[in-house]
Amino acid sequence: MSDKPNYRVNRNDVKMTERVAMAAVGNSVIRAQKVHGTDTSIMFAERASGYHTRPHMHDCEQMNYIVSGEMYFFVDGRGYRCRPGDVMRIPRNKVHWAWNRGKETATIIESHSPPLRDRGGDAYPLLGPDDDPAKVQHMQNILVKMDQAEVNAIEARALAEEEGQEAAE
Repeated sequence: MSDKPNYRVNRNDVKMTERVAMAAVGNSVIRAQKVHGTDTSIMFAERASGYHTRPHMHDCEQMNYIVSGEMYFFVDGRGYRCRPGDVMRIPRNKVHWAWNRGKETATIIESHSPPLRDRGGDAYPLLGPDDDPAKVQHMQNILVKMDQAEVNAIEARALAEEEGQEAAE
């Protein structure tokens, strides 16, 4: 029997979940694998073409690394088109949402600090003998009511900005 702390796991051994996103618009399904420590979580997420969430926020900083596909993130009334290799920061308690307007599934590695909510115990805990699982403070998504016309205007402006940038290149 080993007394070696549980600080490592192979991603292949982490449960894959598939569910409609908590802040989903329509049937926006997210496939994800999650691990967490005491202060941070990492999610390996797959978001299909058309994936779209409603405005929400959480009391944790979020960092997103785009592995493949593309994703629009909307933060502070501005839109950011992210492609492979891009890193997108979402500051804690900022209203934001995401939209995959591309034709392919977007694969994203997300980090949340403190950890984002562990729905149904599906995150793999990387905790040692001195870590109390009951003391891990998982943050939750909080839906934010925004006028749909405002959301539409923010998205339209972001799309126009991106098209203008591509035309200039």
